[in-house]
Amino acid sequence: MARDNKAAQVYGSLRDEILDGTLRPGESLSVLKIAERFGASRTPVRDAFVRLESEGLISLVDRQGARVSSVSVRSVRDLFEMRTLLEAKATRQVAALARDDDRVRRAFDELHGQFSAIMRDGSANRDRFYELTEAYDQAVITYAANEYLSRTIAELRPHSARLRIIAHSPERLAESLDEHLALCRAIVDADPDTAAAACTEHLLNTERTILDAVMKSAGLAVHVDLVAT
Repeated sequence: MARDNKAAQVYGSLRDEILDGTLRPGESLSVLKIAERFGASRTPVRDAFVRLESEGLISLVDRQGARVSSVSVRSVRDLFEMRTLLEAKATRQVAALARDDDRVRRAFDELHGQFSAIMRDGSANRDRFYELTEAYDQAVITYAANEYLSRTIAELRPHSARLRIIAHSPERLAESLDEHLALCRAIVDADPDTAAAACTEHLLNTERTILDAVMKSAGLAVHVDLVAT
């Protein structure tokens, strides 16, 4: 039990640091140094590494520990190709469900109001915006009609989260706010075609912002080691 608890602690901390950019893509992770940091033996650290590898967040290196998975142009394109296929379909399903389900309409109408409040405030509150986008994404996962579709979208979320350090800018935040307002409105209006189109547009714009930042790495908010191919 103690080993499981320590492994969970190490896993949770390292995962958070990978997603928020504290641990950069390509950065080396030493079993011994991580064990010393957490006051753990090497076994729970290795258990945590195996779990992180299964999520695609690190790559294990024989006798060396691990490295944080690299971010590449290809990985960004592959991720957003998959996200567009899955999330446009899920958004379409949710909007269709909204025709007959008051819970769906209320949930997304409330989100629309909260996004609107950020816009009225006139300040780019990044943390609050990301809280709402997380709530929006979880609502889509919850109400999508296909369990396997929802599960796959959820599994991709960590890979999207770690790209925020690349995509964030006040300009992009404002654009994404508009896009989320359009998404919520289309779902509340029970308009599957418009909802799916709005989802596709949002993801294409986000992908374009990330790839532009990759090509102009000096403009990144945080230094990230990027693989070109």
